[in-house]
Amino acid sequence: MRRRIRPLLCAALIAALVGPAPLAGAADGGTALPGVPERLAPDQPCTTLRGTVTAAAPWTRGVLGLDQVWRLSRGRGVTVAVVGTGVSGDPAVLRGRVRALGPAGRDCVGRGTFQAGLVAGAALPGQGFSGVAPDALVLAVRGTGERGEPDPARLAAGVREAAAAGADVITVAAPLDGSDPRVRAAMDAARAHDALVVVPAAADSVPQGTATPQPAPAAPPEALAVLDTGPQGVRPDAAPPFRHADLSAPGGALMGPGPVGDGKWTASGASFAAAFTAGAAALVRSYHPGLNAAEVRARLLRGAYPGDLPALDPYGAVSGVAPGAAPAVAPPPPAPLRLPDPPDTAGARSTAYLVVAGAGGTIALVGLLAVVLPRGRARRWRPGRLDATGRPLD
Repeated sequence: MRRRIRPLLCAALIAALVGPAPLAGAADGGTALPGVPERLAPDQPCTTLRGTVTAAAPWTRGVLGLDQVWRLSRGRGVTVAVVGTGVSGDPAVLRGRVRALGPAGRDCVGRGTFQAGLVAGAALPGQGFSGVAPDALVLAVRGTGERGEPDPARLAAGVREAAAAGADVITVAAPLDGSDPRVRAAMDAARAHDALVVVPAAADSVPQGTATPQPAPAAPPEALAVLDTGPQGVRPDAAPPFRHADLSAPGGALMGPGPVGDGKWTASGASFAAAFTAGAAALVRSYHPGLNAAEVRARLLRGAYPGDLPALDPYGAVSGVAPGAAPAVAPPPPAPLRLPDPPDTAGARSTAYLVVAGAGGTIALVGLLAVVLPRGRARRWRPGRLDATGRPLD
């Protein structure tokens, strides 16, 4: 079934043009990487190949906008359980951040280590690869046989064990059957411990010799079922069928670590799309520690790119408005600054003029009296006599 995710396709094209140099890998004949096996034959030895050392960046780094979302969250303080073939702590991108339950610290196949790298591989100098949540911790839980043999009972038990061990997010190696009582019991345990379960919506491959493969069972409704898409935003026509998916994420021509050394491998499948989504859930839980598992699930869906099937957008999930929260209300703009009206000084100026004029008149009158009064007293206030020219005689 072919599902087109137009926004994801546009993002892939943009990343190819302006983003980090994408890994050519198996997709277009560039850097050759070995493929991670899905399971090993009974007589086949454990995976010991060290992969191919490369500094190229995978196409998923630009499509998922990892460099942008890391400015907000890198998954610190969150534990993601990988339930599958086990997780090796040997690759440098995972070293020191893997805790294993029982024998899950040994990954004979390599698939669980690859998944863990997609979830939480560190961003190291000199290489373009990184997981979605490079500061998150990994909890390794065995969910298959040692050689990757599918085991639904063990997978369900792995989910239950991961929840009890304190995982905040749980991703699994194969689809879960929501009608299986063992799966329902595992989901009850995850709900009780507030762990979000992220599952593949389809198998990673069609068994050889299967003419008409059956679609994968529908996942439990509380889980987040994820479907894989390739670099062009579509699934191959021969991809394994599915019944229901909530979200799509990159799952074709991927690059990640192997169980030995620091070389890189390639793989495709819905379980890896689920791993990417689990990493995004870790980013959300780290940035919004008050959200519960159901709210994180809703946030991943609401922040996704719209399309026939919503496409994972880690930045949209981390930066969007929290479920149930009232939208932020901007504070009212400050009142415009009002300067006081200039005082009316016309009346004051008139008063000042009158005061000055009155003072001048008073001064002149006082000066005049200072001359006239003594003369008047000397003459006993008699009128004076004048000569013929008008000058006073005495």
